[in-house]
Amino acid sequence: MELTKDNYLSGSGSGDTWHVKIDPPKNPIVGSYFKETVKSTEYVYANKTGKIHVLFSGGLDSEFVARVLLHLKMDFEIVIINLQDSQGKQYNNHDTSYAFDFCKQYSIKPIVYDLNFDNFVTSGKLLEIANSIECCAVEMPATVHVASQIDGFTLMGNDPPYLRHDMKSDRWYLEELQCIHSTLRFYDRNKISGCPFLLSYSAEQMLSFLLDPAIVKLGNNLLPWKGGSNSTKSYVFNNGSGFDMRVYNFSQHATSKLSGYELIHKSKISQHPDFMIFKELKKKWNGEYLEYYPDAVARLSNNTIY
Repeated sequence: MELTKDNYLSGSGSGDTWHVKIDPPKNPIVGSYFKETVKSTEYVYANKTGKIHVLFSGGLDSEFVARVLLHLKMDFEIVIINLQDSQGKQYNNHDTSYAFDFCKQYSIKPIVYDLNFDNFVTSGKLLEIANSIECCAVEMPATVHVASQIDGFTLMGNDPPYLRHDMKSDRWYLEELQCIHSTLRFYDRNKISGCPFLLSYSAEQMLSFLLDPAIVKLGNNLLPWKGGSNSTKSYVFNNGSGFDMRVYNFSQHATSKLSGYELIHKSKISQHPDFMIFKELKKKWNGEYLEYYPDAVARLSNNTIY
C-alpha cells in the first residue's frame, strides 16, 4: 500500500534543496475534511496488513484518528509510548495523560510501550535513525523506532495539512517540513507496515482541509491574531463529525497538550553529544516547503466543487 494515496505527496532534496510535490485530487468533487478522512481510513483499512495499532500521543491528531476508527466501528489497538529516564521515571506523563483519559472514557485498554529514552540516546540509536532518514527533529526517531517494533499495522495521524503565517509579508502559506516527512522516509526505507500520514493521506483530504471554512478565514487573514493553523484544526476536525474535540489555547500552556519532550530538553540527557548535535543537524536538514495559500488552493482545486 502506498504511503500516501497514489503517491500524491512526496518530498525530495534536503535542506535548501528540499521540495515537495503535491498533486491535485483526481476526484473533481471533495467533501468535508471529516468525510474525506473517513474515505481514506476505509481505504487504508481495506488494504492494511495486520491489525491496526494507533500510536496515540494524546494530541488532537491521534485523537481524531481514534475517533474516526471508533465512528467506523473498526477493530484497532491503541499504543501509548512512555518515554522514561534511566531510573524508570517518566518524561512525558504530562502529555500521555490525555491519551489515558481518552482510553478510560471509551473503555479501551491501551498497549503501553515503555522506552528507556536515556538508553536510546546513549546507545547511539537516536542519532543512527536520525542520520538514516536525514531528520533534524530530536522528537521523531523514538516514535518511528517504536513503530518498527510493533507487530501489526501502525497508524499515525502525524500532521494534517498545516498553514503558517509569515509576519514579514503578512501572508499565509501551506507548509511541509523535511523533518515531518522523515517519518515517510523511515517507513519506506525500513519497509514498515503502516500508514504514518493518515491525516494527509489523500489529495482530497489535502484540498478539503484547505477549503474548510475555518481555514479559509485563516488563509485570507480574517483571524489576524493567529500565527499557525494548529489552534484552528479542531474546528476542521469537528466540522461534520460531531466529535466536539477540544480547542488548543497556546497562550495557556498549562491546559494544552504540549510535545512530550519538555522535560527531556531540561534533563541531563539533553547534554549528551548525540542529543546536542541536533542543533547542527538543523543547519543542513531543516528543509521547508512553502506555497502561498491562495495559489495552493487555486492549483489544487482544478475546478473542484466544495
